Order: sequence, then C-alpha cells, then structure tokens
Amino acid sequence: MTKQITLEELLELVTVEQNSDGEWHIIDVKGDVYANVYGDVGGFVDGYVGYDIRGNVHGYICGSVGGNVKGDVKGNVYGTINGREWQYIETPKDKLKRLIEETGNEELLEAFNQLEDN
Repeated sequence: MTKQITLEELLELVTVEQNSDGEWHIIDVKGDVYANVYGDVGGFVDGYVGYDIRGNVHGYICGSVGGNVKGDVKGNVYGTINGREWQYIETPKDKLKRLIEETGNEELLEAFNQLEDN
C-alpha cells in the first residue's frame, strides 16, 4: 500500500506560486524527479537528466550529451563530438555570400540571391 503524503510534507519538497492569472505553478523542487515533466522548465536543472529532452534548450548544457542532437546548435561546443574537437567550417556557398556582402556590391548580391532562389 502506498503511503499518503501530507500537504506539509509536500511543501517541504516543492515551492508553489500563483501567477496574476490565478494559475498555480511549481517554482522550485527540492529533490529528485523520478517521473516525466509535462510543461516548461523555466529555470535550471542542476543534476542528471536520465532520459530525453524533447523541446528546446535555451541556455547552457554543462555536461555531456550521451545521445543525439536532432536540431540546430546556435552557439559553440566546448569539447568534442564523437571524440573530435568541434570547429566551424565555412562552406563555399557561405564564403561566397560573405565575400559578396563584404564588398557591398549590390549587383553581385542580387545575382547571388537569385541563384539561391532558383
């Protein structure tokens, strides 16, 4: 039989707050979560994530990713990817676009953009 938790015991584990719309939110968890979180995490996760993160991470991951990243990394990787140091490699297309933009030649830029559209 499962032991019931009292409200006082629960409030030792979580802090709740009501927003201006009258909705209640958990704003702090003082312990481990051994279940799913359906909703947003608007603060830090300080510990181990043992399964999937399905959604976006806006901030830092200070640790290792033991699986795949299916999406974009809009920042830097300080470490390795599959044992290799991460480095930005400019594609020939990106280099050409950058060089055209740096010259400020509107005719070349327009021709490049037309090529991209086709």
